[in-house]
Amino acid sequence: MSDAQLKEDVYRRAKELGAELIRSCSVDSWHLEPIQSPEFWPENIWPWARSVIVLAIPLFFPMASTAPSMLYQEQYDTSNRIMDDMAYRLAQYIMVEKKYRAFFFPRDCYDNIEVLLEKSAAAFSHVLAGYYAGMGTVGDSHNLITKEYGPRVRIVSVITDAPIEPDPKCEKELCIHCRKCLEVCPAGCFSENGPGPYLMHKDKCTQYHIDLVKQHHWPCGYCATFCPVGEDMKLYRSVTAVTERGKEHCQYYGS
Repeated sequence: MSDAQLKEDVYRRAKELGAELIRSCSVDSWHLEPIQSPEFWPENIWPWARSVIVLAIPLFFPMASTAPSMLYQEQYDTSNRIMDDMAYRLAQYIMVEKKYRAFFFPRDCYDNIEVLLEKSAAAFSHVLAGYYAGMGTVGDSHNLITKEYGPRVRIVSVITDAPIEPDPKCEKELCIHCRKCLEVCPAGCFSENGPGPYLMHKDKCTQYHIDLVKQHHWPCGYCATFCPVGEDMKLYRSVTAVTERGKEHCQYYGS
């Protein structure tokens, strides 16, 4: 089987499993364009790894617009469950059917949100994987911004030694530097830091989420919800997605 046919088969299977966006990159990307220190590079954790396949599904804007609410939390939890199941099954397909090493790195991989106060960095960044794979660019909010859905996506990755040809990186900067994420963040966790993404005070973001958990509605998601980038927003620009009283309603009641 040719490498091109292998990639076609893997992408087709990912689509069948529910992936909306599918891209891939080489593990070499981490050292060819170093953004993190070498301890985070996939090749230094899994030396046999060759490719990273990045999968994404969209979030529904009317649900995200009620955040922080139990409604948004259910969307968040459901999307995580779908993503992990989808990535697990794709890794299984690559290992069993195609006979290559493969595994998936879960979308969220921490025991408790309070742990992030001491260790805010993830062992593996799906955002950077998506950037290297050309799924989008990293915005001022540190979210991956995609052409199709802005930052309103959930991302998961499959790491494999299958020779999947890398997709080209996104050449156009998708963040429009509109300052929305800076201005609407209720935790005030962003501050200007010259060109490039804002300085992010991760401890403020984490502590705000800890407070929201205690109030029984989370996560926040403002930096993703209020971002105007994304073709998905065309569906809602002429309407009010959720009224202000509707937001309060969803934040007060569960389901």
